[in-house]
Amino acid sequence: MDTQNKRVAAIHDLSGVGRCSLTVIMPILSAMGVQACPVPTAILSTHTGGFGEVAFQDLTDYLPQALAHYQRLGLDFSCVYSGFLGSEA
Repeated sequence: MDTQNKRVAAIHDLSGVGRCSLTVIMPILSAMGVQACPVPTAILSTHTGGFGEVAFQDLTDYLPQALAHYQRLGLDFSCVYSGFLGSEA
């Protein structure tokens, strides 16, 4: 993959504890030499497997606002990486 000027929209949740979500994919994308642009879908205290009831903040309403801002700036993405979405909306 030619990584020169590559930008990836990483649309995923952010978990405070656990080896998943944006905390994992961001350094991987960076190590691949691409600009990783986080677009958080939700913030969780931990990932959803094995930690009991998590604190959860849905960011679904934020997504269209952020994407509209990127469009106004004329930003384009070479790739979209999608992970956990905060809701079905």
